[in-house]
Amino acid sequence: MIACALLLGSCGSKEPANDQESEPAAELAASAPDRPAADVEPRPVRIRYDLARHLARAELRHGDARVIDLGAPSGHQHTLGGWRTRSGDTHVFDGTTAAVVRDVTGFVLLPIESAERCTLTLRGRSFADRRVTVDLDGETIGHVELPTDGSFGLATATIPESLCAPGEHELRLRVGSTGSAPGIPRAGVAIDWIRLGPSSDPHSDQGPPAPERLARTEGELALLSVPDGWSIAYTLEVPAEARLRGVVRGRGSLRVELERDGAPARVLDTIRAGAEGAPLDLDLASFAPHVARLSLRAEGDVELVRPAVVTLDASEPRPLPRMRNVLVYLTDTLRADKLRPYSESTRVETPGLTSWAARAATFLGGHTQENWTKPSVATLLSGLYPWEHHATTEAAEVPSSVELLSERLRAEGFHTGALVANGFVSDRFGFVQGWGSFRNYVREGRRNLARFVAADALEWLDARPSDQPFFLYVHTIDPHVPYIPPAEDLARYDAEPYAGVVDFNRDRGLLEKIKAGRIRLNARDRVRLEALYDGEITYHDRHFASVMEALERRGIADETIVVFTSDHGEELFDHGSVGHGHSVYEELIRVPLIVRWPGVTDGAQRIEDAVGLVDVMPTLLDALGLPIPDELSGRSLAPLLAGRSEDAPRATVSGFMEGWRTIVVGRYKLIQRTPSRWMLYDLASDPGEQHDLAAERPIAVRYLRGLLGLTLAKAETQARTRQHEATRTVIDPALRAQLEALGYAGASRAPTDDGT
Repeated sequence: MIACALLLGSCGSKEPANDQESEPAAELAASAPDRPAADVEPRPVRIRYDLARHLARAELRHGDARVIDLGAPSGHQHTLGGWRTRSGDTHVFDGTTAAVVRDVTGFVLLPIESAERCTLTLRGRSFADRRVTVDLDGETIGHVELPTDGSFGLATATIPESLCAPGEHELRLRVGSTGSAPGIPRAGVAIDWIRLGPSSDPHSDQGPPAPERLARTEGELALLSVPDGWSIAYTLEVPAEARLRGVVRGRGSLRVELERDGAPARVLDTIRAGAEGAPLDLDLASFAPHVARLSLRAEGDVELVRPAVVTLDASEPRPLPRMRNVLVYLTDTLRADKLRPYSESTRVETPGLTSWAARAATFLGGHTQENWTKPSVATLLSGLYPWEHHATTEAAEVPSSVELLSERLRAEGFHTGALVANGFVSDRFGFVQGWGSFRNYVREGRRNLARFVAADALEWLDARPSDQPFFLYVHTIDPHVPYIPPAEDLARYDAEPYAGVVDFNRDRGLLEKIKAGRIRLNARDRVRLEALYDGEITYHDRHFASVMEALERRGIADETIVVFTSDHGEELFDHGSVGHGHSVYEELIRVPLIVRWPGVTDGAQRIEDAVGLVDVMPTLLDALGLPIPDELSGRSLAPLLAGRSEDAPRATVSGFMEGWRTIVVGRYKLIQRTPSRWMLYDLASDPGEQHDLAAERPIAVRYLRGLLGLTLAKAETQARTRQHEATRTVIDPALRAQLEALGYAGASRAPTDDGT
């Protein structure tokens, strides 16, 4: 057998994509090099997408039919992980794993690819009512019957021509009454699989192969099997200089196709397999940087050994020295695009941060998981998504069952302290867990300007026991309303005389009145408003710098990992509003995330992968040499910092209470407002999210919706395992006054389906 090591080697750093258009298939195939001779040292590769290890991200087709295995992990691509679909749970019934509709009605996302493939077959069972009504996009297309005796049966419905249009659709299943099953008090139906194909499909009763038949390991080798007549497809944003590599073996042939939005599918090559294996090495780079669907179609049973999309840009990974101390410094309400490490054209002066970031890693795709403070900070300190820790409304607390980073580190012997200038991150909302000392400036009636917080941070560093490692959390709030910077900092951005309405000394609730439309600003007022915000950032920077300098002066900088970030951004009329807590556009959820890990980030790094605050806690545990608990939803950033390969495109998910979910993968962002309403943006060409591409990019939409479903399903499964119960506190008049002094009003009001 051909040695796989010849085709797949070590991993390294990332290179940016280019803007080339697609070439004809013949040119693409001709550009693939011959297999290197055995005595030639192969170029080391970086694995970008290990296909066998990520079968859950794949799509299955049998001939011309699309087959959806709702009982397999890949089925979550079609349920949004259960978010607002009531169909995300899977259960095993006498050896059959199926998705359960947990009520009389549930939804499944149904992709239609051709108007000629509109016969729907499903295998399922009902729990009380045999009659199941099948709707598509709100219109009834038929009534079918499923057995209620515990067995699974087949049912067929034909989608009428008027509804059978290529694109994303919503399939709804309804029953008149529910039954029960172990652990499911209200079960409507259970669906094993769905098949969507032509009416003449000779295999309409054939379901998908078991996942364990398609993907397995043989020693250290990851293997992907493609049965005769089947195809397995993966969608990805094609990297620059990408290649598809592996070994094809078996007694058939493998046809490789690539398709991107707006262009027909192209056959790249047909590889005839053999018992000894045939090399697979195809050039994909001409499709970069587009999102494309890579299809592997078999004639005869074939098996791929270590199939992967790779790039030839590997480098030696950097070592990861163990750190002793942790400092997390969060500046409230700070937009990433106001800072020079993120935007060279910004006018905002932050010399302290800019200088410090020259020896740190800047995560260009850093995102918060919520658009306001409480749920965002709870995610930062717990490694859980907001819908897992439940601290998502104004009165909600972080449940005591949620173990914060402070608790974990204190149990490991760390001296822990928190200095917090925001009233939501306080004792009243469950944030005091695990701290040796905890100061909330708002709750204690202290002045919460950055200079006071920074002075206390220096005092804390001096008073700490030197024989213990430490974890210090510093949370400043200067860019948050009310914007009242020193006069000299305001003058940097607006030195002209001003006598308008924008004056937070006179009206602390000004921003909420502007947001509600009770006060309207003219062009001059808007200049003043943004100047005030920018001035606060510059003022704050001096005091951030003083804390970073304190680490150096005390000789502890090289043994301390520092994370600088924010809980959310701030809108300044980007999408017609101001403030935060109302949308999931980038001005609110893209935040600075800069990590200094001495010995790893001694030179400035710029990392493009989409990451989130949920990833901070596992990263810090990694840096300290501590185990990362399985129950965390975040993933350590250590591999990215070390320049190691990740074996699949990385995504980050955010939300706003129960009304919105969004996912960022590479340069693309999907905003899902309801199961049937979504928007797609190319953040590279449209960073302001002004042009919705959803109608133009169906492949990209399906790709991001599928990853969103997989991510939400994983979090939902873990949430059921942990069973953190949502708890609430009473907001008394004193606490209400403290929060309103910070400009908070109506934080508990969940958005409606239209986002209002």
